[in-house]
Amino acid sequence: MINVVMMILLCLISLLCFFTFFKKPKDSSDLPPSPPSMPVIGHLHLLLSSLIHKSFQKISSNYGPLLHLRIFNVPIVLVSSASVANEIFKSHDVNISSRGLPPIDESLFFGSSGFFSAPHGDYWKFMKKLIVAKLLGPQAIERSRTIRAEELERSLQENS
Repeated sequence: MINVVMMILLCLISLLCFFTFFKKPKDSSDLPPSPPSMPVIGHLHLLLSSLIHKSFQKISSNYGPLLHLRIFNVPIVLVSSASVANEIFKSHDVNISSRGLPPIDESLFFGSSGFFSAPHGDYWKFMKKLIVAKLLGPQAIERSRTIRAEELERSLQENS
């Protein structure tokens, strides 16, 4: 009797684990088409079969210029056509440039107060102008002329 109860519990737990870990999410209707994937590694087996660019070409020839891949648990959208990439960057440039950072990047880059991790907007535009004018402008390059000359001379002496 105990064996039967244990067997039923084992079957129920197995079904629960199967549907929890291997069931496809329901909100994937807005994603591009995707080739069949493996449960844990995702589409990694398709990419390791040959050189990476040839694997991408083979997958995109079967599924079109825009497709969804998953490597382990990381979702990837593969764009293999220049015209589609141009359209994406023209119509969705703000969405792409303002994507969120993982928590570790937020702590390393001081949240969104830095230039590289700031969301696209007024602050980002101000920081870009400031960096271009003060750090990359003609005066900044002129101020670093002697340092660059010394480093070039030292590099040439070490390499000769």
